[in-house]
Amino acid sequence: MSEKIKAIIIDDSAQARKLLRLMLLELASNIKCVGEAENVDDGLKLIEREQPDAVFLDIEMPGKTGLQLAEILLERNFKGNVVFTTAYNSHAIKAFRLSATDYLLKPIQEEQLLEAVTKLHLKQVQIDNEVKLQAITDNLENNQSNVLCLPLQGGNEFIPLDEIVYLEADGSYVRINCSNGRYRLISKNLKYFENILVEVPQFLRTHRSYLVNLRFLAFYSRSESALLLKNNVKIPISRERKQKVISNINNFKKY
Repeated sequence: MSEKIKAIIIDDSAQARKLLRLMLLELASNIKCVGEAENVDDGLKLIEREQPDAVFLDIEMPGKTGLQLAEILLERNFKGNVVFTTAYNSHAIKAFRLSATDYLLKPIQEEQLLEAVTKLHLKQVQIDNEVKLQAITDNLENNQSNVLCLPLQGGNEFIPLDEIVYLEADGSYVRINCSNGRYRLISKNLKYFENILVEVPQFLRTHRSYLVNLRFLAFYSRSESALLLKNNVKIPISRERKQKVISNINNFKKY
């Protein structure tokens, strides 16, 4: 029998803490809840005392926020995992997606919780907490989310969205081409990035193999059914996506 994951719950709502605790008890036999706190200060003391493997952390609390606590944990080199719980607005959800940060959207659904618990059990989260938390901090502090966390072999890298020119499917990988001429090869499919970037209006899927940053658009060629980018790369537009591409180009204020 594998060793149980020690977890604590930090949320200013007693009802929310109780619900999550009961859900963990029912759905996650490999997790042991060793304490709860209703604010950041009490939560920090609890973390220092229990040294948990995981913290389920609410974002919005009176006084200090959950994000501020996460920053304190980074400064103190906390080795556990942080899973945010939030009823936040769409901008914040977009920030979580772009940052590849684990979050549970309230009201918490069983499938969501099971997915987060699986990641904790496989110990896939903690390695890159610092990178992910820095990325989400940058995204939440800006009016427009501007950082994408890339899952690389052996770690993660976060990169400004405005440096990404286009993404191209390359077999079972995606090649992310950047404005400085460098590229990253990521072991994900293009749909993965399309889902993450769905609420970022500057990114547009033009073809089954291409996702383009419209900030780098130089010219739309109707005759060739293609986009010419500022770096002289020509991106094809598939027949079934043509009308949507034209509509999005027209709606994109810069062009």
